[in-house]
Amino acid sequence: MFETDLTGQPVLVDELDEDWLLVLLADKETAAREAERGKLRLAGQWCALHPATADTGVATWSDTGLPGMRDHDESLGGEGTPLVAAFTPEPFAAALGVSTMTGMQLLADALDLQHRHPRIWARVEALEVAPWKARKVAQATHSLSKAAAAYVDAELAGRLDSCGAVLIERVVAQAIARFHPELLRQREKRGKDGWDVQLRHPGAGDFAGTSWLEATGDAMDLSRFYELVCDQAAALGALGDTDSLGARKAKALGVIADHQAQLELVAMTDRSAGGGDSTSAGEPSDSEGPSKSQAVPLPVVATRRSARTTLYLHLSLADLIADPGASPGERPDGVLAVGEVEKLGPATIARIQEWVDHSRVSIRPVLDLARTDAVDDHDPPEWMRELVILRDQHCVFPWCPRDARACDLDHVVPYDEDGPPGQTRPENLAPLCRRHHRCKTSGRWRYRRRSDGTYEWIGPPGRRFLVTPTDTTSVDPD
Repeated sequence: MFETDLTGQPVLVDELDEDWLLVLLADKETAAREAERGKLRLAGQWCALHPATADTGVATWSDTGLPGMRDHDESLGGEGTPLVAAFTPEPFAAALGVSTMTGMQLLADALDLQHRHPRIWARVEALEVAPWKARKVAQATHSLSKAAAAYVDAELAGRLDSCGAVLIERVVAQAIARFHPELLRQREKRGKDGWDVQLRHPGAGDFAGTSWLEATGDAMDLSRFYELVCDQAAALGALGDTDSLGARKAKALGVIADHQAQLELVAMTDRSAGGGDSTSAGEPSDSEGPSKSQAVPLPVVATRRSARTTLYLHLSLADLIADPGASPGERPDGVLAVGEVEKLGPATIARIQEWVDHSRVSIRPVLDLARTDAVDDHDPPEWMRELVILRDQHCVFPWCPRDARACDLDHVVPYDEDGPPGQTRPENLAPLCRRHHRCKTSGRWRYRRRSDGTYEWIGPPGRRFLVTPTDTTSVDPD
């Protein structure tokens, strides 16, 4: 089985060693980028050869529609791109052997990249960015204004080669918040229109006592309910339930329903004991016991409490202060105020106010990220964990996008029970998701935290990578 390298020389795959295989793989990636870049170049030239005129009409998405958008006569490229003649995409797509929709998408991406994302396009031309990543940015910003697209272009161009989908989505969300805050309100309304709770049962022949409950609703409400379910599942485990955590969470739904039923029964009993209309007119009362219409009081086995949830909000407190006469969440200049919710993204201040008004709120002081205190215990105190999370933001393994709040805190220099004091300190801690924590512990990978706060990883067979809070880069061996 043969492959060819970039020089066109044949290489026997079965004889490749580990290092040479990775070199050849990198060559193949370069060749793939060249091929996809070529398609985008040709797509752009195809559009240039077929400009729209009064006679030709304009090529539009028409009833094919962009993914996630309603049908309307929108031209192929986004705002600021030249119009293309009608019926231009069909022969282009046919030559590629793809559907018209797929051909239109390639043409639109070429237009958007060349006219709305010049910095990113320059890096595609230089083979520094994979074309599929650039196309992802073009599609994510297609419906936004040219100014918003330019913002995303400036923010992502320098790091698009090393960032993942999470960062792309975050920057696009920031562009929407900055240039199109009205879209956030529209999205929130569309989302609310889709709220529902559905209970599904399997067919009669497949039923085994298991059904499916699906809920779509307010992020705060569902977060609070999920925390309540997890608390109940933990309580079941503490009481000796040996089922898996997932099974205990499912059983917790029944526990919560039973608690609610008991609360309602107690409330009904309290109303009856208070002398309400529990006895029909003319019905004799039994002084030695409850009437037939009265409920027998039961001991209260559960009490209602506010569910606990934690949201990390980044916003200006001034935006929370209502301006007389202004709509909720609107600044004096009429612009919608927007905040950031960790893990969820931007949200209008009006929505944040709704959450805050129905929740217990704790305002924590701003952490000093330069703090270097050390402790002797293995487990870091809460302030130290929070500092490391805010500092590094995500799992520090190469290209891992897992949020730091869902990670373990790893001692970069392994903790030694018999070692010196002060081993647990911010500069010796790093967030690693469970998978990559185990990968590091296995000895296949090793890493160090550099003086500038970045992380250098060495993996098999000696490849080096540099990880920052925003991206990962491959490092040439010394």
